[in-house]
Amino acid sequence: MKDEKTYRIAFFTVDWNYELVESTLHGLKQYTDDHPNVYISVFDCFGKNLDNAKDKSEYAIFNLADLSQFDGLLIQGNQIVLQRVRDEVGARITETGIPAVSIGCPMPGCTLMRIDDGQAEFDITTHVIRHHHARNLVYITGIMDNSCPEALQRLDGFRRACRENGIPESQMQIVNGTWQNADGRRIAREWLEEKRPLPDAFVVANDEMAMGLMDTFRDAGLRIPGDVVVTGFDNLTTAELSSPRLSTVATDHRALNYAAMDVLVDRIDREDVPEEIPFHYSIICSESCGCRERARPGMVREKYFQQARFLRRFYTVQDQMAEELFEANNLQDIAAIVKRNRAIFGCDDIGLCFNDYYYDNFDKDQWLQDSERFGREMVIAAYEDEPSVAGSKVSFLRFPTRQLLPDFLRDQEHFVIYYPLHYNTYSIGYIALDGISEAAKLNLHESIFNFLEIAIENVRKKELLRQFNAILDNLYVHDALTGLYNRFGFGRYARDCFDRLLARDGSVQVLFADLDYMKEINDQYGHDLGDEALKAVSRILQQCCGPEDFLMRYGGDEFVIIAGGRDRKLADKIMSAAENYNNISVHPFHLGISAGAYRTEAPNPDSLETCLTRADEEMYKVKTARKAGR
Repeated sequence: MKDEKTYRIAFFTVDWNYELVESTLHGLKQYTDDHPNVYISVFDCFGKNLDNAKDKSEYAIFNLADLSQFDGLLIQGNQIVLQRVRDEVGARITETGIPAVSIGCPMPGCTLMRIDDGQAEFDITTHVIRHHHARNLVYITGIMDNSCPEALQRLDGFRRACRENGIPESQMQIVNGTWQNADGRRIAREWLEEKRPLPDAFVVANDEMAMGLMDTFRDAGLRIPGDVVVTGFDNLTTAELSSPRLSTVATDHRALNYAAMDVLVDRIDREDVPEEIPFHYSIICSESCGCRERARPGMVREKYFQQARFLRRFYTVQDQMAEELFEANNLQDIAAIVKRNRAIFGCDDIGLCFNDYYYDNFDKDQWLQDSERFGREMVIAAYEDEPSVAGSKVSFLRFPTRQLLPDFLRDQEHFVIYYPLHYNTYSIGYIALDGISEAAKLNLHESIFNFLEIAIENVRKKELLRQFNAILDNLYVHDALTGLYNRFGFGRYARDCFDRLLARDGSVQVLFADLDYMKEINDQYGHDLGDEALKAVSRILQQCCGPEDFLMRYGGDEFVIIAGGRDRKLADKIMSAAENYNNISVHPFHLGISAGAYRTEAPNPDSLETCLTRADEEMYKVKTARKAGR
């Protein structure tokens, strides 16, 4: 590695086998600690192998990574169980030519690092046959049809061990699984319900399925290994702590991924690198196959107390955070709550990033049609102070999505994990963490993200409801034709405006205005032009009055204005403006406005009701005088 050179690495993984991924992340974090010139961006998600809408939204996190911004790509290929996604990533590697290393699964353009799965399964199966005299064996496979060879290689290793140890095909049974704990429980349940004879041994392709199998058999009163031998593969902590302790295949995944980083850096530096690099493994022969090796009592006790202590702490914080999140009213609240509770995410710094189209418009009808896509820009929550208490200030900054983080954060963080945030099928954005959550090992961090996504969706719906209510409220208090206040608006706002203007100017005036000859306009030119005349009056009133004045359509062709008392010529201005309108109007009707004003002063003003009555009287005096002068 060239010390003077900076290496930016993308890492793709899927967090369905939580403990393996958590070990992997710690190996990569250690690598950045040991190599200050290396920056690793982890793109992680909770995708499964169903390829449904939720899976697509999860796997979209890989599209967030602009490979042109990275020097190399590390892929935990054996964790990406969905072949379509691996094919898409492989196509991007081929297209960009980026140096790449895959863990456990061959991919185009990648150096492959893996343990010899077939030999490992051969070794543990041979042990069960030779040392424990198993003659009838059942093998539970992983996913066989997703082009990742691990499941096939392990099955081949099992079959080869049986052949070389004289086990005929009739005494071997193959049962398909999908790597999930639920597979083991289901297979054991069906075995018991159908009252099938037990084999000598279940050889299982991974620990997750083996643990599900053992738990179900134990619950049914079967003894392991007294009634049946069980083996697994992966050496998870749960396998080590199980009773009986599970016999399995062990690999140091921290060391494996640390070594994979060395290989990737060599590829970036154009060093000669083999196409395939093996990594060591060991066979753990323990209680579930009948061997005496078992977990160290002190270690079991320590791990139990560590886990119990962590869970107490975790659920206390999670409950508190969930309560706060569901009471949040806006994205500022959400961001402050997340920052205050960042310890539960296992990090010091946390970036809550929203798609620009999501942040700018909570109405889904205004979003991109492809709801799984990230926007061209992201909007990140920026904290103006340490949000240790409620009410901390949060602002939002925009930056190009291809940068992943604003420059000032991108350059200071050597290890960042990006998880997608989405609700059902549409993307919200992503969350960026500078540390590894202890909850990851127990699959608890997925529930944290679920809480967060639901809370963000609640905020979106609350804001939409506020917007709709504001629209309805606006319609309720405004005249639909002119946009001026109506009588509901008068009841809600007129008195406050009257008092405010009186306090500001020391006097206030109320004007009553009437559109002259409204009936004649309607009769001669039709109601459409009558409406145009009313709208013209409303525009004239808005032009002549101040922004703080109250304007309303009182009813029919009558209007009320509450204005400051300083302008004693306001009624004359309104009537004069109507004449100016006639000089430039293209409409055939003649617009005339009769306006009367009544003014009152502090400290002993008349009431609003009195002013309104007096203004109406003044208006009729003006109208009568104008008719007399025709």
